[in-house]
Amino acid sequence: MTEIRHEIDRIDQQVISLIGERYQFVKAAAKFKKTADQVQANSRFESMLRQRREWAVECGLEPDVIEALYRDLVGWFISEEMTHWSRQQSAADR
Repeated sequence: MTEIRHEIDRIDQQVISLIGERYQFVKAAAKFKKTADQVQANSRFESMLRQRREWAVECGLEPDVIEALYRDLVGWFISEEMTHWSRQQSAADR
């Protein structure tokens, strides 16, 4: 059981590291967006959720759980990206 828990912890650490890597790309993407609507990208968000649901099914996971996870995670990323984008806009206006 200890070995199994160790492997779960190892995988979780990798997942968290990848989330951090994803966050860096989210912040970088803000540089290319001209409007708040482009940051929020509602159609892209919904399209992304559909794709993640498909990936969940392909991996034998419950798509509702994966959608909820991504809805929360990406919702937070969008909020952070909006903050980052707003700061860039304020700096550009000076």
